[in-house]
Amino acid sequence: MPDRTALPKENEFHDDPQEQLRQLDERLKASEARLQLALDVGGMGIWQADLASLQVTWWPGMASMHGLPPGTAPLPMREYQHLIHPDDRGKVLQALRDAEASRSDARAEYRVAWPDGSLHWIEARAKLLFDAKGEPCGMAGVCLDVTERKRIESDLKFLADASGELAGLGDYEAVLEKIARLAVPHFADWCLVDLLNERGSLERVAAAHVDPAKEQLVRELHRRFPPDPGRIIGGGPWNIMRTGQPELASEITDQALERAIHDPEYLAAVRTLGLRSYLGVPLAARGRTLGVITFVASGLDRRYTDKDRALAYDIAWRAAVAIENAKLLRAMRESDRAKDVFLATLAHELRNPLAPVSTGLSIIKRAPGDAARVEQIAGVIERQVAQLTRLVDDLLDVSRITTGKIELKKKPTNLVTVLRSAIETSRPHIEAGQHRLSVQMPDEPTDVEADPVRLAQVFSNLLNNAAKYTRPGGNIHVVLQVQPEQFVVRVRDNGAGIAPEMLKKVFGLFTQVTHPAERSQGGLGIGLSLVEGLVRLHGGSVEARSEGPQKGSEFIVYLPRTRSSAMPAAHLPGAQCPQARVGQPQRILVVDDNQDAAETLAELLNMLGNEVAVALDGNSAVARAAQFQPDVVLLDIGLPDINGYEVARRVRQLPGIHQPRLIALTGWGQQQDKRLAAEAGFDEHWTKPVDIERLQALSRSSTERAVMTSP
Repeated sequence: MPDRTALPKENEFHDDPQEQLRQLDERLKASEARLQLALDVGGMGIWQADLASLQVTWWPGMASMHGLPPGTAPLPMREYQHLIHPDDRGKVLQALRDAEASRSDARAEYRVAWPDGSLHWIEARAKLLFDAKGEPCGMAGVCLDVTERKRIESDLKFLADASGELAGLGDYEAVLEKIARLAVPHFADWCLVDLLNERGSLERVAAAHVDPAKEQLVRELHRRFPPDPGRIIGGGPWNIMRTGQPELASEITDQALERAIHDPEYLAAVRTLGLRSYLGVPLAARGRTLGVITFVASGLDRRYTDKDRALAYDIAWRAAVAIENAKLLRAMRESDRAKDVFLATLAHELRNPLAPVSTGLSIIKRAPGDAARVEQIAGVIERQVAQLTRLVDDLLDVSRITTGKIELKKKPTNLVTVLRSAIETSRPHIEAGQHRLSVQMPDEPTDVEADPVRLAQVFSNLLNNAAKYTRPGGNIHVVLQVQPEQFVVRVRDNGAGIAPEMLKKVFGLFTQVTHPAERSQGGLGIGLSLVEGLVRLHGGSVEARSEGPQKGSEFIVYLPRTRSSAMPAAHLPGAQCPQARVGQPQRILVVDDNQDAAETLAELLNMLGNEVAVALDGNSAVARAAQFQPDVVLLDIGLPDINGYEVARRVRQLPGIHQPRLIALTGWGQQQDKRLAAEAGFDEHWTKPVDIERLQALSRSSTERAVMTSP
């Protein structure tokens, strides 16, 4: 910078005219130097044009602003317009014409092409010059390089537009496709989005290229050369998936491509697309990497920087959150739809047994003296009530599994015996469908640490499922295989089969392969969810296989082996069915606010030879217990005044009575309910409806209770 203190002041000029000229020249050069410095710092250039001759004068800085060597002669207007991008020439010429016509200033933003092919943005401002007669004779103006500003504006617009798209929770694949197209050409020359699918491979869900002809080439390249961990050495989508970190390559040379890609065919294909600068970021949210979004600049006017990486990372994070939210919403909608189907199925399955019960009762009312008919209808009602009980039990089991409250009673168990028990349980269903059943069991020991009742439930559910969805006269195969570390049980049929997209979903709660109205067989459709939960609690797993609809299905259960000795089948649970012990007559108090339930249960107990009393609320139950002094109290929990727990506590405090056997008889059967009953003083907890065998077996405990006195 010139030393301003060395410049002469106005009153310091020498008397010699030559010296005065020299000093003035120095002052002019110093002023020009200061002006040029300001122009250089501001990235500006000054120009002036004569409207008559169209000749142009450039000050230093104009040449470099257009990528031209210093000292390049100014270009006349007719030649200068060839530097302007073809799409912008019209608006620049129109701005000049409008300024001349309106005798006002001119302003225009336009792109110019440098000799190397890169594009740069210029903002030009000009003032109209007038001659002595007041007519326009020229223009003087300044040009400003605004390339960086325009790039920032474009990037921010891309960020805003992409964020707007991601704000909605719709079809995220379509949203990602739109984001890829928003990125081109504002942020990239081509953009790719790959997501990790259920098979563990990267699936291309979006691709956009600034050249539509090359967009198809991008997709074809992905089809021919799918992402592979070893395809690009030291980088690429799989490396981003593995590390969870973005990759930035500001300048990619052909030598760099050769080092990274060893497959000649793949290298040649990548070269055809053009790759000058590369930016890849993970689609990561909530600690999971869902995929990768890749931005590529193939032209000369963009090189990705750390600022670009920050913007891309922001977009990728927003996209990943949107994907997670969209998946969650989709799952919720599917769950709601599945629950609707489930509730419709539940209503259907509950009405089915209720219909013959209702009809049978009407028949009994009209023919009470017809003993044979009453006996027949009683059998129908008994079977239908058993079906209702099984439905409720299945629901409770699923609820216990999902809440982690189910209790397994594990013991050394023989798997062959369990399977035979399950087959016997399911045999009526198999015979009803006239199916052929083949069973293949090993000769070697099949001991496992398990709950035999629950395991039998698993296999009977699978067998019932096979019988339901196999046409009459079908084939069902059961195979037990012994492997070094596990047992494998296969249940295979040649029935309806399962569509490929449903194989991963059949074990889900509320999942139905078909709508209940379209199904020829009954059931709640929760059996497979129950199977999966019980097998998982045993430390095993289950999978479904099928080649598709009408091609049969196979369910495979894997159970870990245990090193226990073989047990004789005669001593295994389920090998024998103990005979129900007929109890002696008892004094029984029935407490239930449902009068019909209380009176029918009392009548049945009377028919079994017991002396029975009834109470319909809690306070009456306490008073009746003191007067009647029962041996057994069957006590409901939900009573209108005080609940069954409080009744039990008060009965336990009654002075001078022989304490009865307190049994909670209720529809609430969770572990929490059993715990509360025990804490209140109940001896047992039964869930409604109670089996007739249990009522027959009611008898006084062998250990007499002590007579309690008041404190």
